Amino acid sequence: MVKWDGHELAVLGTTSGAYAVANATLGPGWVKSFIHRQPVAAMSCALAGIGLLAPIIIVPIRRKLGMPTNQYDASFPGTVFPKYE
Repeated sequence: MVKWDGHELAVLGTTSGAYAVANATLGPGWVKSFIHRQPVAAMSCALAGIGLLAPIIIVPIRRKLGMPTNQYDASFPGTVFPKYE
């Protein structure tokens, strides 16, 4: 089951809002031109995008594998906490 709370919605809202602002101000084709003119900065932006989307992708995978997710969603029913022995 996918759980959507404030964290996921904030990440998606920030990402889509930043893209919409950039698309409106820079015009059509800005992504291709950005990648062509500044590949290092484009790769940096791609890695930042992966980092922003990581909590949305990794936490559900950890839940399905039965791994601890208490640092992200301690109040979620069925959260697995680490066992310290």
